[in-house]
Amino acid sequence: PTRLAITAGTYDGVLAGWDTVAYKRDDEKDDEKDDEDKNENTDLLAMLNKTAPQDENAYLKMNFAMAVHDGSVRTISMSSAHRHDHGNNHKNSKEEKTNSDDSKKSNTCIPGTLLSAGFDDNIAIFSLTKHTQNGDLKTPSNMGTPTCSGFAPPSDPAPSHALMGLSTGKIIIYTRKDMTVQHILSGHDDKGVTCLAVHPSGKMALSGGRDGKICLWDLMRGRLAFVSKIKNPKKGRKATVNDIVWSKDGARFAYCTHEGNITAREMESGQDLLDITMPLIGRANQVCFVGGDDGLFLAAACNDGGLPVFAVGSIDDEDEDAGTRRAIMAIEPLEGVATAGDERFKCIQSVEGGSSFLVVTANSGGIISLIDLEGAAQMMLSEEDEVGDGSDDGNKEGSSDEEDSIASDSDEEEDTAAEILESVRIGTGARITCISVWSSNEAVDGDAELEADSDEEIPEEEEAATEKEIEEDVFHTKKRKAKDIDVPENKKQEENEIELDPEALEKARALVSQAKKRQKKKKDKKKKKEKKNQ
Repeated sequence: PTRLAITAGTYDGVLAGWDTVAYKRDDEKDDEKDDEDKNENTDLLAMLNKTAPQDENAYLKMNFAMAVHDGSVRTISMSSAHRHDHGNNHKNSKEEKTNSDDSKKSNTCIPGTLLSAGFDDNIAIFSLTKHTQNGDLKTPSNMGTPTCSGFAPPSDPAPSHALMGLSTGKIIIYTRKDMTVQHILSGHDDKGVTCLAVHPSGKMALSGGRDGKICLWDLMRGRLAFVSKIKNPKKGRKATVNDIVWSKDGARFAYCTHEGNITAREMESGQDLLDITMPLIGRANQVCFVGGDDGLFLAAACNDGGLPVFAVGSIDDEDEDAGTRRAIMAIEPLEGVATAGDERFKCIQSVEGGSSFLVVTANSGGIISLIDLEGAAQMMLSEEDEVGDGSDDGNKEGSSDEEDSIASDSDEEEDTAAEILESVRIGTGARITCISVWSSNEAVDGDAELEADSDEEIPEEEEAATEKEIEEDVFHTKKRKAKDIDVPENKKQEENEIELDPEALEKARALVSQAKKRQKKKKDKKKKKEKKNQ
């Protein structure tokens, strides 16, 4: 893609972001802002860059790192914004304001808004165009901890709403403009919502929970449209849906469960296009669709460090009997160990633009990789073609040299089933909880300026919730002074490899350790207060 942006959240409450475009800070604005939070984030970012130096010519560059939440980051979502080529004196041009709506249609999109939610029940909103924080708010009291999120419509440059799944089984629909509660969806039990996927049209959404349910929501009417119950091989227990995603065209969806099931289903007919069960140790944590006109595939990030790719779609029984391959292990899992540890794949998301087989993965060791899975897909497509074409008996008698050449070609194909194009990591080796990926294949003008997005700061007044399930005094929003997201000065490096400075690594770990201690003190104080009140 012409531009790719990745944001990762960690167990320590840190957000880190990479982009193919390096952000340049306005020095004049820097001089005006010098608060304690900024200094802490500057120190943290400097340490991260020192422990994992980056080549300034690298495809992905770390643009920011900051401690946002008191506790783990549970979910991250990014939306788009318009990019304008501002000429001279654009602020005073009335014609430009009049034609702004028309011009937006023809302008390219850039990363616009970043929404993150953590274990501290706090939701933070950032502008990625201005690199500032627009505000933050708490989830309504007694509604639980945020677990998943999404914008609606997901690919729209100006999404109208944001959805947030909670540990109590509720889904809150916020108006995107001022983040006020517009509606609350009830369909899952109190075990919680685990995943959420908004349809490309923005008119409906799917959610999965720990109650063994997949719920289809009509976002236009704000109500539950359909419920599908997932069977659990273990009787007496309900399945847990780990992840759920839509295909790009919205005609199919796929989900994976904690019990090892991976299913892809056609939306209109409800027919299962793929339904398999992985070993429990190799269960999928997340899945994503890849491919296009030649064929649709599903890639899975597995707990054992494996990355299988499955063909999605109906294949005739004759082809099955003839040995058509439906799956390829693009990255082999670790063998001979009880757990993959840092090598287990935690997250996977597809990348739009460029090859339709690009994915971004994150493992427990804090390494984020851009991987091309086209090789794995081509192996399945080529084998299917060979089976369909058939072969004459006379062709079976071939020279040994010809057979050797075919075997060598096959080995080469297996070696390129998954090509790792780029890898980055958070310098401290922090464990990643979630990622969000934004990408575009539109042409980018390097001289164009970034348009300030239309996000408004969250109002200071208390918002009155319209739903019966929320009391009038439970929803509070706070106005927060915008803080700059600190941006690194990229340093040159002779080789594009990860090199760790032991001394700097210890300092970075010390910073994270201090943050954990502060978090523990806050929890202890909170527990003491609760005991006194009892």
